[in-house]
Amino acid sequence: MIQATGTHLLTVPLPLEEGGLLDGTQVAYETYGEPSGENSVVLLHDLANSHRALATPESTAYPPSGWGRELIGDKRPLDPSHLHVISANLLGSPFGTTSPITEDPFTGQMLGPALPLLTPLDMARSVSALLRGMGLKRVRALVGVGLGGMVALRLAALFPEMMAGVVTIGTARALPEALRERIGMFHQMLWMDPEYKEGFYRPGSGPLKTMRKLRLEYLRLVYGREYLTARYRDLDAAEKALEADSESFATMFDPNAWILMCAAYAGADLTEYLPKIQAKVLLIAGASDVLAPPARVRETYHLLSAAGVNARYHELQGAGDHGALLIETRRMHGPVKDFLRRLR
Repeated sequence: MIQATGTHLLTVPLPLEEGGLLDGTQVAYETYGEPSGENSVVLLHDLANSHRALATPESTAYPPSGWGRELIGDKRPLDPSHLHVISANLLGSPFGTTSPITEDPFTGQMLGPALPLLTPLDMARSVSALLRGMGLKRVRALVGVGLGGMVALRLAALFPEMMAGVVTIGTARALPEALRERIGMFHQMLWMDPEYKEGFYRPGSGPLKTMRKLRLEYLRLVYGREYLTARYRDLDAAEKALEADSESFATMFDPNAWILMCAAYAGADLTEYLPKIQAKVLLIAGASDVLAPPARVRETYHLLSAAGVNARYHELQGAGDHGALLIETRRMHGPVKDFLRRLR
């Protein structure tokens, strides 16, 4: 079903929100389906995923790929038989887009900690550059999950006429304050690990112990007890699964990239940008999502509506932990299909 996979190299330096320009920026992507008119939908992944939404998941406890299999496909919300789906890798993610593991063309070394802190605006600009490189001036919709949803909303505010609609899944204007503070401290914990070496660790080494700890903490946020007990035979089995994921993650996800992605997620507050959105917006919330609690997503909906944005709110009933939102998507099939069908 994968139509194309590749990497787009930006022809001009990318301006960064914190200042400066990023030269030689590249954006990895996969596409599913054929372009026809304005039938393109841009899919933006969550914090620890890759753009390879339909790829065979890695044979590891932590698989960054294959997370979109219940979202993309025949009779699913994003059906490639009539939609052209573009899954883009976010700036800073270590799966093909410019990130700390990208080689500096001038030194031949990885960029590492030399890559400045990134924001959802920087990520949005890189996605818009990818679309322009593909010759797309307007798409039907942006669909973002978690952090990807924040980037989608920021892109909709930055270029209001580029899309007809935006769908966010497990996304609000900002993380809850306590989580913003905690996730924002992840970089300090990595810096304190002697193996971090100020970011100049050797590939495959570095602060593995701290990465395992941080991943385990994050997993306990995105998967609640109800989901874990339903998926595993008991909590001991669930804990072993989370520990295996954390062990695998520590060896696969670059620590410098984790710092950038978490800082972008924790530092984002889209409140002042929501009134600039002209596209229609569908906000989907999970009833037990800790990262995007229903109350926070409803608040985002009210802010959009108060600004005159045509927004809808849909809450998934039952188990709705953040990490499980895309495992069973049938509850959102109807609302997403209906929303995309009505876009013009």
